[in-house]
Amino acid sequence: MKIGLVCISEILKEQNKQFAFQTMTRKCFSQMTRSQAIPKLSSRILHNCKLTEKIVRHCADHKISHYRISSCLMPLITDPTLNISYEELPDFNAIAQSLLRIGQLSKMLNVSLSSHPDQFNVLASYNELTVEKSISELNHQAYVFDLMGMPQDYSCPMCLHLNKSPDFKQENLDSYVNRFKSNLQKCSSSVRNRLVLENEDSGFWNAENLYNSFGCFIPLVFDNLHDSCNPSSSCLLNVFKETWGSYTPVMHWSEGTAEKPRSHAQFASFIPEVIAKNLDCVWEFELKGKDKAILKILNY
Repeated sequence: MKIGLVCISEILKEQNKQFAFQTMTRKCFSQMTRSQAIPKLSSRILHNCKLTEKIVRHCADHKISHYRISSCLMPLITDPTLNISYEELPDFNAIAQSLLRIGQLSKMLNVSLSSHPDQFNVLASYNELTVEKSISELNHQAYVFDLMGMPQDYSCPMCLHLNKSPDFKQENLDSYVNRFKSNLQKCSSSVRNRLVLENEDSGFWNAENLYNSFGCFIPLVFDNLHDSCNPSSSCLLNVFKETWGSYTPVMHWSEGTAEKPRSHAQFASFIPEVIAKNLDCVWEFELKGKDKAILKILNY
């Protein structure tokens, strides 16, 4: 089974509390002088990169064949109010070397990589500032993959939610789709060659509407829990797979809880039949138990 770990290793964190990603808030950064804040931020980013190296090795050791890079890897680096350049980080050379090792490990150990930019990235937003920030963040995440030496194609996908249902009082569907495509063209080629879209758990962009609007344009990620919460007239997993062409499709699997169907459960309560029947896909496990949940399945 090709099962992917999402961002955090609970097993490593249990072994050592230091094996957790370090972040920094804008408030924390602003409470220091810039000469104090930049080195602290740089040190935390280097820690996160080295931890990512460790997680990729950990995945290979436990036959986890895929890893979704954490969005916490480089905190604040794209915050427009702080104007931080990569070269300003005193550890940038060491950071770049660590990122390159991550890419080398990925290839050597056969652990494929992906990312999932956060929900505030909305290329179809009506707000120009939101679009500008989204483009900056997507360009940054793609640049990180470039520093890793990863190919600029769908073997290293960046998965995005549309995160904005069309306002049909303002525009028709074609106008919405064209705005998204136009804003995607403003991103770097590194983004354009990797970006894929995922069905939503609420709103207009269920699997069916997503496929009808974007299926001929961009690879699509099928999320089983989102499909359960925001169903289509039929299961579109197979047609989503076809949008990937010759690339290995990356899909998402999770279970909801009885109390909150949209919330991810800690562990799987059953062997996912859809995974067993679709071994030609990578399935990112979005369960709260992370690698603990994965090993329960792999060692069943």
